[in-house]
Amino acid sequence: MVLHLLSTVFTITLLASQALALPSLSPIRSPHVIWGKCGGMDPPNLQCGKVQVPVDYDNPHGAQLNVTFARLKAPNATDHLGSLIFNPGGPGGVASDMVYTQVFWNISVWSPKLVAQYDIIGLDPRGTGLSNPMLCDPKIWNQRINDRPKNQEEFDKLVAYNKAFSESCKTATGPVFDFLGTGSAARDMDMVRRALGEDKLNFLGLSYGSDLGSTYAGLYPEHVGRMVLDGILDTSSLDTYFLATAATTYEATLNKFFDWCNTNSDCALHGQDPAGVFDSLIARASETPIPAPGCTVGNVSVCFSDVTDQEILGGVQGGLKNVVPLHGYGGWASLSVAIAEAAQGNATRLSVSMKTSAQDPAYSFLGVICKDWPPSSKNHFDLALKREFITALSPHTKGGVGAYSTQAACIGWASPPTPLQVLTPKQVAKLPKILLVNSFWDPSTSVTWANALKVQIPSSVLILRNGSGHVSYFNDGKTSAAMETFFLTGETPAQGAIFDS
Repeated sequence: MVLHLLSTVFTITLLASQALALPSLSPIRSPHVIWGKCGGMDPPNLQCGKVQVPVDYDNPHGAQLNVTFARLKAPNATDHLGSLIFNPGGPGGVASDMVYTQVFWNISVWSPKLVAQYDIIGLDPRGTGLSNPMLCDPKIWNQRINDRPKNQEEFDKLVAYNKAFSESCKTATGPVFDFLGTGSAARDMDMVRRALGEDKLNFLGLSYGSDLGSTYAGLYPEHVGRMVLDGILDTSSLDTYFLATAATTYEATLNKFFDWCNTNSDCALHGQDPAGVFDSLIARASETPIPAPGCTVGNVSVCFSDVTDQEILGGVQGGLKNVVPLHGYGGWASLSVAIAEAAQGNATRLSVSMKTSAQDPAYSFLGVICKDWPPSSKNHFDLALKREFITALSPHTKGGVGAYSTQAACIGWASPPTPLQVLTPKQVAKLPKILLVNSFWDPSTSVTWANALKVQIPSSVLILRNGSGHVSYFNDGKTSAAMETFFLTGETPAQGAIFDS
């Protein structure tokens, strides 16, 4: 979506291409880092490295791939606390770009105190960024497909589309396509930890990064250092329950947005009935897509020329993530303008961007999710039943949540799933204190999931932000300060502490 910007991802093509040009490694038993330049004008504190890992950990001496990272080295040798691996979410978010953002764009992704005492590691998980990225055919991606089939024939068309797209990815990506699951990515992180010569892995995982972090914690509990998971996923729940929770957290956050519009003149819908305007827009778009005239620039289409109800719902869910702009992008005021313009017949701001490249974070997103989550819907009836259930739970958004679209997109995927392991009492008994963070009204990751992970990891401490939006680390409030204090001192707030910022 135009509004659904990955504001934590900034692509620097020159850096990426040169980082990929590091010399190849031969198969190894003990991992080590091959260091090289990230680009032509690297400052002294920026390094790029890669570590060779098995494509398939069940065949460790078979095919290999390189996982690549950018490191922002701490200047303070006296108070050095080791390395801090960062994952911005997704899956598909490019962590190395975040390091480049801090270095070259002079944008403070991490605080001066954290950068002074930790080596920040922007590690691109396998299948993303610089680490054997997933490659797919953008022409197939750009074909519209109805993920709400009305009958078995339409369901079969959906499955055929999913199969064709994923087969294009499998062909272009190579052997790693079948091994993109979070379990493999967590093992890669441990290989990087070992290669860096560190006994403990310190980790900051946002959104999907919480899934990656909890998976690592289950596999290597004795090597967990200071770990913060912000915007929690609970991958232990059944897919229908997962959908229900995803739908209700989106609906609840949208209602907070309507409340904000009613009381805040920065909202373009202020003085109107924002919920009524929204419901009317969705109803109209469900009958006839809303035009998006700004999507054609000259003779080039940069986004779809009209927008369906489901595409609007997807764009709005993304737009709810940041209440205020992040690095100049997004924010609820901007979202309100997009909704107001769409209600007047111009949905350009909510249109889906056309893909032009064989590499895109959206492809990696599906590549990982479809390996982790086996779809349970085998026919039109199964999918329709789920859809009707979550629609009943969400009268404004009508079940149009990203989690549903993702589950639908994985039916017929060209690689069998390898479901995530469930945390066991034996594993979690070895874990140190882990800090879990969630806002009350998060459009993407429910506070219900955060509480569920807290139950699964008894040593964890859950803190809550009394506010809206997805993840809290970038808000620069008291919640963010509590996370940084934990990284710097190991101290956490009280269990269940609630912060207003």
